[in-house]
Amino acid sequence: MRRSGFTTIELIIVIAIMAIITLIGFPKILRTLDKTNVRSARDALGTLAATARAVWVTTACPTKVDTVSGVQNLTTRFKVTLSASRDSVQYDPRGLSMDGFSSNTVVRLTGSNSTNQDSVMINTIGKVVRQ
Repeated sequence: MRRSGFTTIELIIVIAIMAIITLIGFPKILRTLDKTNVRSARDALGTLAATARAVWVTTACPTKVDTVSGVQNLTTRFKVTLSASRDSVQYDPRGLSMDGFSSNTVVRLTGSNSTNQDSVMINTIGKVVRQ
């Protein structure tokens, strides 16, 4: 008699080899995903700040301060931790920072793995600069 197919032992060996390869590659995949999240958060933060700088907003509120877009929780969206040298940046209609803050604003982003870090800097006139 002639049989075609695989024996149970052969299938178990193939599954064991695949499991070993997966266990070796899984940590690298997690590090890469974390690094991608940090970069995406950096790009989103830079885009939000540049958008705020470029948009002319007219308000009727007495303080003449308005938020350009809804609050976006980058911590939840990208699974990163943010720490900043201050909590907000205000722009005048020309797109210049009107805070009079004498030093650059630096926002540091840290991923789940603390080795994955990046930052965004907003200079004294309000321009977004990668650091």
